[in-house]
Amino acid sequence: MSAAAKGFDTPRQAYLAGVGAVLPFVAGTIPFGLVTGIATKAAGLTPLEAAAMTVIVFAGTAQIAALPLMVAGVPGAVIILTAFIINLRFVIYSAAAAPYFRDLPMRWRLLLGYFVTDTGFALFIRRVADQPDLPHRHWFFLGAGNMVAVVWIASAVIGTLAGAQVPKAWQLEFAATLGILALLVPFVRGRAEFAAATTAACVALLAAPLPMKLGLVCGAVAGIAAGAWSERMLARIPA
Repeated sequence: MSAAAKGFDTPRQAYLAGVGAVLPFVAGTIPFGLVTGIATKAAGLTPLEAAAMTVIVFAGTAQIAALPLMVAGVPGAVIILTAFIINLRFVIYSAAAAPYFRDLPMRWRLLLGYFVTDTGFALFIRRVADQPDLPHRHWFFLGAGNMVAVVWIASAVIGTLAGAQVPKAWQLEFAATLGILALLVPFVRGRAEFAAATTAACVALLAAPLPMKLGLVCGAVAGIAAGAWSERMLARIPA
């Protein structure tokens, strides 16, 4: 049996595999991080405050949504509730990943909870779908999350320092959307997945101008609906 089939022999091997798995996708993280950093700078935060917020929040959409509320002097409870609602998808991610980590100590689960990302979660779920008993899987998850965090924080800090010097013509928000959509490709394995991915991509691209990254939310909802509808239609076709 090959090493790929049996999983990872050591935590280090699993960690590096997680880093390597997410590496091709981090290009989509860079423009989003730059945009977030620029927005943080525009809100009047100092570089140190911006860096601290980026590390503590570690969620670009929530950060961008919270900034204008902070500037407007909105009560903290409202800001926290807004960020929570925007990032509800991470609750879904955590619920889906939790069964694979139920035997870990609390300190490990808290650590992995911080490093839940769109990219890392998608790649992890794909891997454990093929290998449910994958050994050292928490190290794989941590490696993917660490890689995204490093790229995200670095690009956000660069965006903060660059400020308004980045031309709007670069349309970094749109580039970020394309980078996230690239995650759909490895999951297309059948007609239902193709319908879901195609619908999600088209809707997300068409809705890209919407504020607060709502285009991605619309794309996700449309993709889920298209996938579910396709599965029902395919089930009616005689074998």
